[in-house]
Amino acid sequence: MPQSDSLRKDLRVFRDPGFLVTLLVIGLLCAVGASILIYAANKYGIPIREYWR
Repeated sequence: MPQSDSLRKDLRVFRDPGFLVTLLVIGLLCAVGASILIYAANKYGIPIREYWR
């Protein structure tokens, strides 16, 4: 039993509001970066294969 309680305490960090806000901000930054790459590829013909991995 103590092992599952310890695991539950360790996994509680994923429900922390600070973690969720950080995850949201990182997701938004990734989405903005991907959209900039796609926009540049469509408008200027810059190949994104070198950057998109």
